[in-house]
Amino acid sequence: MSQNNMISFITLNSSEGELIELNPAYIAMMQRSTHDEIPCTNITLGSGVTLTVMQTPEQIAQLQMDAVANLMESVMKTTHAIVMNMEDDGLY
Repeated sequence: MSQNNMISFITLNSSEGELIELNPAYIAMMQRSTHDEIPCTNITLGSGVTLTVMQTPEQIAQLQMDAVANLMESVMKTTHAIVMNMEDDGLY
């Protein structure tokens, strides 16, 4: 399995209008907030950096779950291929 299959990034919109690509595993905490009277979310990363994004905590959590689902799908396909190769080689 390539390393690219093991890392899923989520795309969030910063309060400044920029796109942020983020590994969802780095999110340590999320807090609801407002930016110029617009609802937003403050995300604290494991490194202590805080980002302000326009998505709600629920939307971010859904993106995290989608990333985990994609990762698990990749793991299952790779595991299946390995087992099938073992059966073909008579090792299983």
